[in-house]
Amino acid sequence: MTAESLQPAPGSAGSLGSAGSRGSAGSRGRGPGRRAGRRKTAVLEAACRVIADRGADATRFTDVAAESGVPVSTLQYYFGSREDMLVAAFRHASGTEIAALEADVAAMSDPWDRLERIVTSALTGYSPGAPEAGRLWIESWHFGIRDPEMRADTLEDYQAWRRLVADAVRHGVEQGRFGAGHSPETVARLAIALVDGMGIPLALADPDLTGPGAVQDVLAALRELLRPGG
Repeated sequence: MTAESLQPAPGSAGSLGSAGSRGSAGSRGRGPGRRAGRRKTAVLEAACRVIADRGADATRFTDVAAESGVPVSTLQYYFGSREDMLVAAFRHASGTEIAALEADVAAMSDPWDRLERIVTSALTGYSPGAPEAGRLWIESWHFGIRDPEMRADTLEDYQAWRRLVADAVRHGVEQGRFGAGHSPETVARLAIALVDGMGIPLALADPDLTGPGAVQDVLAALRELLRPGG
């Protein structure tokens, strides 16, 4: 799921920055659209903070209005319904995170460095003291079980994470750094499963598990899967 997948609810003010695109080509047409886009982005970030703190089920327009300073009437205009606001917030969070990680690993030539970066980024988000990324990810599972649209979005997010891992593995196999005993897609599925398996107890503050320790455990398992001749 990418940041561009953020779509307005029926009757909403439109997608981010769309107000300017409907105006003239001059600066007068673009300015309000940029301001509206920045305001909506700030609202989505506020909604993410509320969801991470209260949970999706307990998040209401009034909570996001209090956090963002934007009136409930404006939130209803942006999103239409509470459920659409939640979906938009999840999309914003996941799209922003994945886009940043894609750009980060694209600049790395070493395939193992790419894998280490992906695993570290994912597990750091689960740590209790981290920003809301891991909690939002868990909330998206919970919400997606009952909401078909959110379920589809969450599965797309999984595909994006697996694609990042598979691309790094494929690159390593081509360089002769990794063995070809398992397909890149299989390694990617197992890697993300390991991350989630470590991430859940991390989010629950398991006293027997630390963030750095979880990262090292997942990377050790990946080394076994990817060793040449394995």
